[in-house]
Amino acid sequence: MTAYPSLAAPNTDKKAYSLTEAGYPVEVNGTAYTGQGLPILNYKGNTYVPLRAVGNLLDASVTWNDKLGKVTIQKEAKVAPCNNAFCDVSVQGSAGHYTVTGKGRVFEAVMQYAVEDGHDYVLEGHTMLDEGAPAWSPFTLDLVIPPDKLPTNGTLTLELFEYSAKDGSQINVLSIPLETF
Repeated sequence: MTAYPSLAAPNTDKKAYSLTEAGYPVEVNGTAYTGQGLPILNYKGNTYVPLRAVGNLLDASVTWNDKLGKVTIQKEAKVAPCNNAFCDVSVQGSAGHYTVTGKGRVFEAVMQYAVEDGHDYVLEGHTMLDEGAPAWSPFTLDLVIPPDKLPTNGTLTLELFEYSAKDGSQINVLSIPLETF
């Protein structure tokens, strides 16, 4: 018997990909992806970011379903904050420019608001609603916080409230985070 060496033919079904590290930032809802050891990659003009990182930036859960062999990204629906005077409040915006919408049910249709940085109010004001309590009236607040008033580390929080007709104190206070820096 004689043995002859044989070579297997190369597998030509596999594709080769050439990824390069992207030299540009990626932001999700105003928050920059910082890499955390996993770089942003580019392939033929398409950007690739680790799914878990994107999920974290979107405040969504990222899970691997071993049984089905797939990744699932799921964002839980957040219930809009409500109290006796304010409901269905939502916030859009970033970097000191915010649009707040919702419904208010306040005495004599006067709604108060303030934005605080964890220590001090950086903005205060009021607005008139179309109707006073007991009716619910829609509202929109366009808030602009000057750049020098934005915190470098902390959370801007919006407080919606009304003044008590009895003693002038703040009542029905609803606190809503605007943005964390």
